[in-house]
Amino acid sequence: MADLQHAVQQVLDQLVASGEEVGLQAAVYLDGELAADAVAGVKGRGVGDLVAPDTLFTIYSCSKGVIASAVHLLAQRGLVDYDRPVASYWPEFGTAGKDQVTVAQAMNHLAGIPQAPVVAGLTQSELWCDLDRVVAETARLVPHFAPGTTSYYHALTIGWILEGLVRQVDGRSLGQVIREEIAGPLGITDELFLGTPPEVHHRMAAPYDAPVETPPVPAAEAPSPDPLAAAILPAEEALPVLLNRPVLRQAQVPAVNVSATARALAKHYAALVGEVEGCRLLRAGQLEAIFSRQADLPDRFVNLVWQDQQTPRVLGYSRSTGRENQEFYCGPGLRSFGHSGYGGSYGFADPDRRLGFGYTKTLLPGLVQPAPGVPSRTMQPEEMSRVRVMKAVYAALA
Repeated sequence: MADLQHAVQQVLDQLVASGEEVGLQAAVYLDGELAADAVAGVKGRGVGDLVAPDTLFTIYSCSKGVIASAVHLLAQRGLVDYDRPVASYWPEFGTAGKDQVTVAQAMNHLAGIPQAPVVAGLTQSELWCDLDRVVAETARLVPHFAPGTTSYYHALTIGWILEGLVRQVDGRSLGQVIREEIAGPLGITDELFLGTPPEVHHRMAAPYDAPVETPPVPAAEAPSPDPLAAAILPAEEALPVLLNRPVLRQAQVPAVNVSATARALAKHYAALVGEVEGCRLLRAGQLEAIFSRQADLPDRFVNLVWQDQQTPRVLGYSRSTGRENQEFYCGPGLRSFGHSGYGGSYGFADPDRRLGFGYTKTLLPGLVQPAPGVPSRTMQPEEMSRVRVMKAVYAALA
C-alpha cells in the first residue's frame, strides 16, 4: 500500500511541478481498501487554496458511469430489463419511431438521438435547470439514425433518457438514487453529488483554462465537418464554464455535472466489483449481464474528435481497449470498465484486480469551444496525464 501511495503521489507531483497540470487528485481502492489517496497543486486560476482530499471537482462525462451504476442497481432488483424498450416503462418516449429503442441501446449510445433538445426562448442553461422540461423535450426528439444502427455519443441526452426511465420505474430522480443507493451505503454523501448543494460550493475546484497550441491541419487532410456534432452540446458558453456556475452546480444535469472527489469516484467503482467496508453494489451475476450486452460499433463522434478509435461500450460504461493511445483506455485489463470526463478526468473498475480508480483535475485545455462541427485537436489520448497515473498504479502492483 505504501509503495502504491508513493508511486501515485510522485506522478502527481511531477505533473504539477512540470506545469503540465495545475491541480490533481488520484485515488485507488484495492481489495476493498483505500490504497492510494494523493493530491497535488491548487484548485484553480486565482484560487490560492491547495487541492485537498475532500476538494470537489465537476467530473463532466465521468458522471455517465455513476448514473449508469444507479440504473444497474434498479435492474438488479428487477425494476429494469435491459432488453425491453424504454417506451414500455416511459410511454412518452415512444414517439417519432423510438418505440422499439431498448434500454441497452439507450445506454450504449445507440438510441439515435444524440442531439440535445432546443426550446425557443430558452437558453440551454435555463433548459438544463428545468429537469422536468428537458426530460419531456428529450422524449419528443426525432432520431437521426435508425435505433441500434449507428453509435453516436449521446453527450447530454443519455442522462435525460435515464432520468426519465428511472422516474418511471422507481419514482425517484437519478440524484436521489445516487445519494440514497450509492453515496449513502458507501459513506460518501459529502463527496459525491448529482445536484451539488450551495453549502459545499466553497470546496469545489474551479476549471483552469490553459489553451493548447494546435498544429494546423492541411485542408486536404481535415475531416469533413459534421453538423450533428454541434448539436450534441449546443451550449451558449464552453461547457466547463457553464457547469461551474452556481445555478448549474445545484441543478441535476445527469450526464455531465456530478461533482466528486477522486476517492469517492474510486470507491464507487471498487464497490461495483467487490466489497468495500461491508458494501458491494453489484453482484457478480449482474456484472456478467452488463458485459454480455457489449456494443462494438465505431462511435462516429468519438472518431471525429480522436481518429481511429475503438469504442466498446457496456451499458453506460466504456470498456477498456487496453491500448494507451485510445480514449477508452482504462488500464491494461480488457475487462476493466469506466468512463472519462472532459479534460482527462477518469473513473474505472478492474474486476480482475478488484480495483477502483478515480482521477480528477483542474486543468481543462482550451475552454473555448471549437467551431461547430470542427474536430477539436487540443490533445491526443496518449498525451493525457491520466495514462501516466494509471501506468504508475499498475507498475506498482506488478
